[in-house]
Amino acid sequence: MNSSTDHRKPRLVFFQWDHQPNANAAGYLLLHMQQQVKCLATHFDVVVINRDCDYAEICDRYEPDLTLFESGYRSHGSRRIKITNTNTHTSVPKLGLHNADAWCDRRAGFLSDMEQWGIETYFAIATMTPEYMPAVKENLFVWPNFIDPEVYHDYGQQKVIPVTLTGQAYGLYPWRQTIFPMIRDRYPCLVSPQHAYESKLASQLLSGEAYARALNASLLVPTCGTMGGEVVRKHFEIPGAKACLVTERTAAVEAAGFVDMENCVFVDGHNVVERLDYLFSRPDEIRRITTAGYSLIHERHTLSHRPQIYQWFMLNKGLQFGEKIIQSGPFGDLAKVRRVSKQESVHIVGQASDRALLKQGDLLLQQGRVEEARHCYLSCLDYVSYLPEAKFRLAICALQEGDADRGYDLLVDLVKVTMTEYGALDPDPVEWAYFLLALICRGQFERARRLQDFYPSLSHDELRRARLVIAQLGGSGGGVGSGRNGGDRKSIHQMPDQTDSEWLAWFADILERCRQPDLANVLRPVRHCGSGTGEKAASSHFKADAGWRLRLYSAIDGLMVKLRLNGLRPNVPPLPEFRYLWHLARGLVPLSQRGRLRRIRMALSKPSVGSGN
Repeated sequence: MNSSTDHRKPRLVFFQWDHQPNANAAGYLLLHMQQQVKCLATHFDVVVINRDCDYAEICDRYEPDLTLFESGYRSHGSRRIKITNTNTHTSVPKLGLHNADAWCDRRAGFLSDMEQWGIETYFAIATMTPEYMPAVKENLFVWPNFIDPEVYHDYGQQKVIPVTLTGQAYGLYPWRQTIFPMIRDRYPCLVSPQHAYESKLASQLLSGEAYARALNASLLVPTCGTMGGEVVRKHFEIPGAKACLVTERTAAVEAAGFVDMENCVFVDGHNVVERLDYLFSRPDEIRRITTAGYSLIHERHTLSHRPQIYQWFMLNKGLQFGEKIIQSGPFGDLAKVRRVSKQESVHIVGQASDRALLKQGDLLLQQGRVEEARHCYLSCLDYVSYLPEAKFRLAICALQEGDADRGYDLLVDLVKVTMTEYGALDPDPVEWAYFLLALICRGQFERARRLQDFYPSLSHDELRRARLVIAQLGGSGGGVGSGRNGGDRKSIHQMPDQTDSEWLAWFADILERCRQPDLANVLRPVRHCGSGTGEKAASSHFKADAGWRLRLYSAIDGLMVKLRLNGLRPNVPPLPEFRYLWHLARGLVPLSQRGRLRRIRMALSKPSVGSGN
């Protein structure tokens, strides 16, 4: 083997979404994705695949040393690619990349993708992701945000802008909502408009070098890391372009090396005016802090300072039995340790506002204070309107309050997000389990029974319990299990620690509140005499919910299976709530004709043009 081969970079095939559509809207999103590839290229020979493909064919063609799969992105225009045959080339290590906010409602889709692709180790760009996906945090590492120093550096611009206000400032950003108006009303500011990512107006926002030059011409630039206490790109872009960072003190920001009045300025709603008045009266202080912040970023947070994926690749190659890989912190290096050492990766916990509200609500719910718990969960939605943990808990509250229809609707929406909006192969197992239970609470036992195995590979302890309920109510027995299955699908939801007996008693109370007393009695062994009596009582109370629509949907779905047309079969339950027939028709229309049909539909929907004004 010659020396040039010895020193070649390992080849990485990066299965990245097609982000090109963002070029006409929020173009900076496309720049972020390109910068990720550039970062990977510091250590790897990178091949980017951003089209539908066959994994086996790609591996045969490029012979990668490592493959990386982007997943879980909350698309504003980007297209999720389809990858088949991922169960081949098992000698090539695979990694997942959660390229999204930690609180994103596509996390269930991410976990589904990882299961389908056989991936067990993941990287995330958000430092708080381990707190938002605790089920996988042992195998989750952080590949944090960074800057490209070719874009963000000192352009030598004259400092003509006292303060620049840039970025979104809605509910997700409570610090900005408080701070921005206070600054805007007191100091001369350059204010950037807040256009949505998907808006065509977003293409007019400053990005790339123009944005970096605007920062470079500014004295002070405030930003924050959302209600989650995250470290966002702006934390690095602002000082990286030699402007003074004004921000919120959080554990993640301090972990990145920021120190108050040394290389940044920490403020809150009580002291922001006092501190900025102090700084503007002392320009030398601003210069000193700005210079220190610039050094911090260019010494620790450029794309050349993000070797974590490469470190994992090198460590994994020599990993021995009884060893594991851990990370010293969200910005730290990876290292090998003995499993018996009990050392774990260091994660940031306890700073996110929505997590605190969820914990408070959970405590109230355990105490039976459902109304107060519901207010906590609703408050979470003030930060993130689509937060799945809050919506799931609101569904539980609705069931506990006897509003089965409301609980059902919330659970339908959660499953839809993962199955139709994201396009995963199966839903979150806990959400699916409680969707089935909500059907039973509505008296639609037959639907629940038919659908319980619609996703046959899905397993979880909560789903086992849902099937146990269906078995007992249907008169087929089913004993109380003793423990969790080893191969459970990971969920984004954490459930209270209960025995099966405690859980069954809890769900029997819910059935009682949802006006299903006979069904509730079947799940309370002490309340009825013998299993035969209970089964009879339950079956006599079932609604005849298998109407013609349900029979039609079930018959069509069964026919698809019988004809072995699983490739065309919709991956959503055969119910009108999930637009099953629409998905079926869409699957039957060739891809080449969909654009034509869409144009025809749009033309027909346009109002006719008359001769009047």
